[in-house]
Amino acid sequence: MSGTVAWRSLVRQSEFQKVYAGGAKSVGRLLVVYVLPAADAARGIVASRKVGGAVQRNRAKRLLREAFRKGTLRTAAAGSMSLRQSVVVAPAEGAGAAAQHLWVVLVARRNILAAGSAEVQDELETLLRALLCDRDGAGPGDRAQA
Repeated sequence: MSGTVAWRSLVRQSEFQKVYAGGAKSVGRLLVVYVLPAADAARGIVASRKVGGAVQRNRAKRLLREAFRKGTLRTAAAGSMSLRQSVVVAPAEGAGAAAQHLWVVLVARRNILAAGSAEVQDELETLLRALLCDRDGAGPGDRAQA
């Protein structure tokens, strides 16, 4: 494995509830990001009926999946990211001391429908930078700019 993490999908309502209740949250104009330390890497994509009808919700989820796929979090080495010290949350149940990965939930907001793929990706990176840092303290993408 060349530094990529195999991300599974969050599927159970109880998993989403754990992330919502115990995770760190960052709100943007286009989306909301929830992050929770866990024993495995998992992600969930959500677009509620507030976003629009089925066609609009599917477009919103496609935009979020594409932004996640291209983002730095997707290609980060296993266990290389952690929550910033200012954003301390308890790990998911069962993670214990082995909480080296993250559960990430991306929630679409209505404004995402007017945005393009690049704009969604930029906002996702900004929100993740606010929540996460490398184990050495740098935020995601900070090394690429240095």
